[in-house]
Amino acid sequence: MNLIAVDDEKLALRHLVHILEDMFPKDVTKGFQDQIEALTYAKELTEKNETLEFAFLDIEMYGMSGIELARQFKEICPGVKILFVTGHDNYALEAFRLHARGYILKPVTKELIEEEMQNIEGYSKEEREQKQQEKKTVLVKTFGNFDVFANEEPLQFSRSKAKELFAFLVDKKGTGVNTAEISSVLWEDKIYDRNLRSQTQTVISQMIKTLKAAGVEECVIKKWNYLAIDPGKIDCDYYNFLAGDVNAINSYTGEYMSNYSWAEFTTAFLDENIQNRRN
Repeated sequence: MNLIAVDDEKLALRHLVHILEDMFPKDVTKGFQDQIEALTYAKELTEKNETLEFAFLDIEMYGMSGIELARQFKEICPGVKILFVTGHDNYALEAFRLHARGYILKPVTKELIEEEMQNIEGYSKEEREQKQQEKKTVLVKTFGNFDVFANEEPLQFSRSKAKELFAFLVDKKGTGVNTAEISSVLWEDKIYDRNLRSQTQTVISQMIKTLKAAGVEECVIKKWNYLAIDPGKIDCDYYNFLAGDVNAINSYTGEYMSNYSWAEFTTAFLDENIQNRRN
């Protein structure tokens, strides 16, 4: 989401931008003292097929007023939501005629902006937090080496075996496995006994701890002696391949979880699938 703030007073602009960046940490906030530069930026967004969602405008500015600036923003980006941030209360009627979505008197605070946002459908604090939760998608890359990203950041597992366990669950595509099955994959040359079971349970706990720390533990289903990935909670190139996604199919170059020997069976399956498509 793109937001813009315009105020010809440097300190007031810096203060407003700081509040907006704190409220919308995952979005892009740009501040301008110059109205023409702000309009140019809005045009550039439009040319790139990007949306300017919000414009926070001072009203009494040198050169072009915030009221006129709002009119021009509306011409460039008809869907932009205008909120006036001003030290004067005598422009409320003009703001209403422009269908402004908010009228905030200076000194502006986060709380005052939150009050106005509560009246805009889809942008209340509760709705924004819900959207943030929905964005917590786990991205899994299996073609080549195995990698996991949570909230667009690489997921750092405390131990390599914990990461390998997560890879094994992804490979199982939602089929549940028990501790003995996990042990046979992670330590294929060891006999399953009490010590190995304890070691496996430790790895399971470490994997769950890593997922919880990233806020994405819901992608794994855990019951007594049962563990499975929830395929609907991850975005995975392997799953997309199986669903017939052209981009995923084209991205496969013969390597699947190359860092794990047990993945060779799935690699053979993918190679055969590719061969059948060519025939």
